[in-house]
Amino acid sequence: MKWNRIVAATVSAAMVAGLAACGSGGENSKSGGSSDKVQIHFLNGFTGGDGEFMKKITDGFNSSQDEYEIVESQEKDHLTQFKANGSDLVVMGDTDLYTYAVDGMIQDVSDFYEKAGISTDDFVESAINAATVDGEIYGLPLDIHPLTMFYNKKLVSDEEVPKTYEDLVSLNEKLQAQDSSLSVMAIPGSGLSEQYWMALVGQNGIELEKDGYCNFAQDDLADVFMKWHDMVFTDHLSPANLGLDSEFTSFAKTADDITTQAAISLTGVWYYSTAKEVYGDDLGIAAIPTIGKQAATFGGSHNIAVSAEVKDQDKIDGIVEFLKYLYTPENLLNWADSGQTPVYLPTMDLIKEKPDEYPVPAVNVDTVANCTFAPRVYNSTSQTAYVTENIWGKVTTEENLTHEDLMELLEQATENAKQLAGEE
Repeated sequence: MKWNRIVAATVSAAMVAGLAACGSGGENSKSGGSSDKVQIHFLNGFTGGDGEFMKKITDGFNSSQDEYEIVESQEKDHLTQFKANGSDLVVMGDTDLYTYAVDGMIQDVSDFYEKAGISTDDFVESAINAATVDGEIYGLPLDIHPLTMFYNKKLVSDEEVPKTYEDLVSLNEKLQAQDSSLSVMAIPGSGLSEQYWMALVGQNGIELEKDGYCNFAQDDLADVFMKWHDMVFTDHLSPANLGLDSEFTSFAKTADDITTQAAISLTGVWYYSTAKEVYGDDLGIAAIPTIGKQAATFGGSHNIAVSAEVKDQDKIDGIVEFLKYLYTPENLLNWADSGQTPVYLPTMDLIKEKPDEYPVPAVNVDTVANCTFAPRVYNSTSQTAYVTENIWGKVTTEENLTHEDLMELLEQATENAKQLAGEE
């Protein structure tokens, strides 16, 4: 670990030391109300359509017993709030989990697994790997949410669902022959763009991690960006110069100024409710096509982490009871109702038994095994964000972009990654 990362971790540890007075693991764990329940503060970022489903779980736990109370807060900037004010439990993505573990802000949760009567063997292996840092486990996996394909059955029959790049080209030619305003897909200028290029990192077997930072300066990665570029400017599978979240808005026609219609959408599972409202029974769901050398998709994971400041035994006991409730297979089905794919194997078995009730998770229970995750390095989110912000926009807007141009940009991104990782 380099010197500036040690300094960062020391500063973070100092911040953590001040969190006990702000509701995270302090001595006074009672609510002070008439019920005198032990309060456990639970912070997450589920501010979209999935929030109500997590609230159903926490409300269910609170009403199931009279000793503990989960006080849930759903905030858009929940990790910023966690840094500033603390929380007993916090939901983190796999990339943030790594950084917060290195900075000492969350604790190893091995004992929580044991006390809750669950094992790492009860989860999809890739989810456990994503929750593990330097051989210790810092998260209890909630789900993996892979990039998923929605399709309009009025434009794409089940037999025509694209599985390969050649299928995409063929379907696009058919659609264009029907109506020039139709395209097989819409490639976004921003929003889920990182998921797009990272999906092809996985499909082409590219290893980005190197000595604690992201090594972007690779010919194979430049080829990935050129592939997306050529999908726009050579094979015309998508219009150029599209904007934020256009992969979905062009599919669902949710914006008034959209002039083209995409037949499929490679997008996030959280859009399922909106897509279902638009298309009803004409909405199809499938794994994304194999555009590279092997089947893979990009997936993020949600993990429940425990603050490093949680030491009060009453709170620990309450967290254990909440985990017992959460990881009861039937209770976790509430999370599948949101379109997310729980990675607790007993719950996944229930989903497979009722695919019509859980259409998105039923597709993705098999997909999660082929997920590509963001690189497991310090400040990974910032390292990859630099690439997305400084390179992706050129891919979808600059017709004359070359492989050489991309290599120069990727070399700059690698130097930036080294600094963010604390290697320089």
